[in-house]
Amino acid sequence: MPEGETRTRRELDAALRALLNEKPLARIRVRELTERCGLRRQSFYYHFKDVYDLFDWCVERERGVLRARRGECVTWEQVLRDLWGRTAEHGAFYRAVAEQRGRRGLGDLLELREPLGQAYTYYRNRCGAPPDPAAEEMRLGWGEAVLLSLLEDRMRGDLDLEPETMLQMLEKVVRQSVAGATAQTLRRQREEEPWGEL
Repeated sequence: MPEGETRTRRELDAALRALLNEKPLARIRVRELTERCGLRRQSFYYHFKDVYDLFDWCVERERGVLRARRGECVTWEQVLRDLWGRTAEHGAFYRAVAEQRGRRGLGDLLELREPLGQAYTYYRNRCGAPPDPAAEEMRLGWGEAVLLSLLEDRMRGDLDLEPETMLQMLEKVVRQSVAGATAQTLRRQREEEPWGEL
């Protein structure tokens, strides 16, 4: 959680999220937030400079929430299932993050590389493939871009995809990617080190 979390700040966070369901961040006013919380305007300004300062604080608070929830997950599938549900539950907030900070900002908040890295490592180990940091970095970037695109489409209502279907699709792509990389590695090793007679 970000520093300085108080009941007032949590109430303002909740009010901001509620208002984001009704209008874009740029149209939310301090007066609306304070009225929803039963606060005076001076109380708001004691904690935040403006609505955007509150929004930045809310994003950092959400980052802490996501990390705490991730700590309760055992597998990469659980992490992604939880993120899928969280972004659906707080869709307007996550849309505002994407609008204000772009896809990179949304990716920074969701920290998708960690669960994707776990998935690639799991299947690489199952295939017995040696680590290939450059190839894994490329696959992580690609996987993150695909997941962010799916999440954004779902948040906008352009995609009706259940978490289990998304996970099955992702798992298939990861398995095929790792299996293909393993086959290429084995072929390259055979070419470089012919077995000869045993």
